[in-house]
Amino acid sequence: MSWCEECCGPCECYDPDRLPPEPQGLELKGNALVAYLDSLTEEQRQELAGPWPVRWLYPWREGEPERGMNVCGGCGGGCAGLRLVLGVELDMVCIDTNADATATARASGCNAILLDVTDLDPRHPALRWTRRVVFTMPCPDWSVAGRRLGLRPENVKILTDAISDVAEAYGNVWVSGGHGGDVSTAVFREPLDVSVAEMWSWVDELTQDKRTAGLMLAPVLVGMGLIAAGAPLDSVIIEQAWTLPEEVRSAIGIEYVVAGWEGVRWDVLDAGQFGSPSARKRAIMSASRKRRLDAVKAPGITTWASDAIGWDPETRINTRGVRKTSGGNEFALGRTMPGVTSKIRGWYDAADCEHRFTIAEVCLLVGLPADFPVVGSRTSQCRQLGDVLSPLVAAVVWAVLLGLDWELPLRRYLAGLYENVHGHLEAYAEAA
Repeated sequence: MSWCEECCGPCECYDPDRLPPEPQGLELKGNALVAYLDSLTEEQRQELAGPWPVRWLYPWREGEPERGMNVCGGCGGGCAGLRLVLGVELDMVCIDTNADATATARASGCNAILLDVTDLDPRHPALRWTRRVVFTMPCPDWSVAGRRLGLRPENVKILTDAISDVAEAYGNVWVSGGHGGDVSTAVFREPLDVSVAEMWSWVDELTQDKRTAGLMLAPVLVGMGLIAAGAPLDSVIIEQAWTLPEEVRSAIGIEYVVAGWEGVRWDVLDAGQFGSPSARKRAIMSASRKRRLDAVKAPGITTWASDAIGWDPETRINTRGVRKTSGGNEFALGRTMPGVTSKIRGWYDAADCEHRFTIAEVCLLVGLPADFPVVGSRTSQCRQLGDVLSPLVAAVVWAVLLGLDWELPLRRYLAGLYENVHGHLEAYAEAA
């Protein structure tokens, strides 16, 4: 069987020594596309798919795991919420620029690749069947603990203008119809011929730093790009510092509303209210193409940090040595402790400076199993765990978007993770 340019498919009547031009083959549909891809060598398929899995070049089939991406996925906290808490397997690929975080994600069961989000083209043929996307962009330019450069009014304006311009470039603009809430009547503008590199250049003017605040362009650049390319994108999750400006939240959310999505909402969720031994207050956008979304209500499960790792609750943890701040430099462990950051590598028992947290204990403090396979030096491991998307919050948000119950799986997971304090939750879950 060979390729026939006249018949636009594989047949017996044409037998050239070369394959068809790349675009001609990849623009085929259904069985014709499958036949074309099967006619290639494995090396050719890998070249076409790169850096994505070869299987993603093929059409998604009913019964297969849904395909998704975890953009700036770090060590895989978002995927851990799916697999470990909910027991759901999606065909997810995590991308990140940190080699250790990518290695950790792989070791924990993720498909993970080293890739800069600015090199991700949502119109890549391997992404045509992407259904779910998670964006966990770096937060230093937004968070209280970071530099907060993104909060400057001039930077907010540059970013929100770029968000609007990117959406317009992808054709996410109503030419007619769509008003009064009936987006089914909308006629959209045709996409412009604009490269991904050019779109990213629209945040180049962000003052002093364009590599963190500017990355909040990704949820629109990638999401709207997938929609424009015809991908069956059905849900999007964004996690960012809770201080992300309302102007940025609205600018992102409105583009999904214009695209006709039924549910788009921002919530501020704290992992400490979902059973995590450490607080992690984050702005979370949940967006669903077909499902209307209600606010997520915390279940009222709390975990003391001391109980999670078996330390005395009276232990005081020193976080800054002798340096004093307005908030002090110590806290008691008998509570839901302050948010874990990369600096936990140096925190210690105030009564015994040699008594520090092990990596296994840090994992437990952020809601991961003690044996979570974190790769790298102690500094790198603590940085990964300090940046992780809480698997507890991730599980809840995923469950809402997938239409699944989350309270019982969450209680079971907490019962297994912190048996000495939450073991009763297992019986509660089973009885329910």
